[in-house]
Amino acid sequence: MLAQAAEAYAAAARQRPATYPLINAATLAFLGGASQRAAQLATETLDLLDSGAHEPETRYWLGATRAEALLLLGRETEARVALRAAVAGTPDAWEDHAVTLRQFRLILAEQHRADDWLDAFRPPPAIHFAGPIGIDASDARLEASIEAAAAAIRPGTATGALAAGFDIVAAEILHRHGAQLHLILPGAVADFVDASVRPYGADWLARFERLMSDAAIVETIDEQSGLSAGAIVLAEEMALGLAVRVARARDADMVMLRMKGAGPDRSSAGDSRLRTVEVVGGVVAPPVTPVRLGPPERPCALVGCGSETTAVLAQRAGTGTHLLPSGAFAIVEGLAEAACIATALFDTDNTAPVVLDYGLAGSDGSMDTSRLDALLRLPSPGYPLATRSAALALDALNTSFKTVIAGESASLGTSFEFFSLWRVTPPDR
Repeated sequence: MLAQAAEAYAAAARQRPATYPLINAATLAFLGGASQRAAQLATETLDLLDSGAHEPETRYWLGATRAEALLLLGRETEARVALRAAVAGTPDAWEDHAVTLRQFRLILAEQHRADDWLDAFRPPPAIHFAGPIGIDASDARLEASIEAAAAAIRPGTATGALAAGFDIVAAEILHRHGAQLHLILPGAVADFVDASVRPYGADWLARFERLMSDAAIVETIDEQSGLSAGAIVLAEEMALGLAVRVARARDADMVMLRMKGAGPDRSSAGDSRLRTVEVVGGVVAPPVTPVRLGPPERPCALVGCGSETTAVLAQRAGTGTHLLPSGAFAIVEGLAEAACIATALFDTDNTAPVVLDYGLAGSDGSMDTSRLDALLRLPSPGYPLATRSAALALDALNTSFKTVIAGESASLGTSFEFFSLWRVTPPDR
């Protein structure tokens, strides 16, 4: 199959002078055991690059392609120089770098060569930060501890919320050390500020506003009941999942930044492989005015299906199955369990729509199903769909599923970002 794929790429390269199919043909031929054919294609790639008579490509990919061709030809020293130049020219193209590094590791393994020199090119770590609210605004010990951690980690991204206290202090320092800020707030900005920032003083509010303007990504969970304990848990799971996803896409380390002695960490329970860095300090000061959170809520999953698989859903979910105009749904407390049910429904009939959502269930157990109903009305794409919140929460929980971007929908009242849901454990899908 590798040989067939190599020749398909080679045929594509003959249709037009493009470096992308040609270098892929070379690498696939090499991995398939055709070393002489690989050397021929790699040499053709270098000749095409030197001629300049190829289709346009980004500066990084031209440099990475040259490095890959040199590596296939056994010219490792020259490959290192070429890769270093390519990375230096586009230092922030982390996802692109990750693709190259994975490719190079495959080649080096086949050549029985060490790949530790590639570690110098790995993208910086992704950090998820979370800690107690109400830290004293002038806690020098905490600031010094976070400064030391940030200098050691050298983060690329920092994901979390921005409550007055640990969150804001950590976000400021991590951003100062070069991290992009990815923020997920557990409510509308005004509701979050009123509950988690303003009661602790005007200085915290000014710092919050500066960080919001500096953030690369800001997302909010805008539930009808306003800020609630359930929304805080949901936002933390989504933020951790986003950090895990960024780390995975960039082939980078994933680090959780926490305050020592701040209590049990809910988010770390799902993945013991995640590295935790603890910092010291923090004197918690209670707010001047206590803030009441919204009514009791808890994060729950919604699994939905078309009418073709309603009977299977009822069998798996029991009496908790409810009808929708477009099919049926069930509220499931565990997201991993809901993912298993979604996959079982897909296994039963992969032409029927299967969707997964994640949100807040009220104290009476009810959830808003309007988004789920809209998703079920879409033509079935041939795989289960998960909303962004469900996909990120699955990543955070490190279930036996992984999620990958499948595309974006047109507007459905709200814009949905769709993800396909894949089972990692055999049988692979």
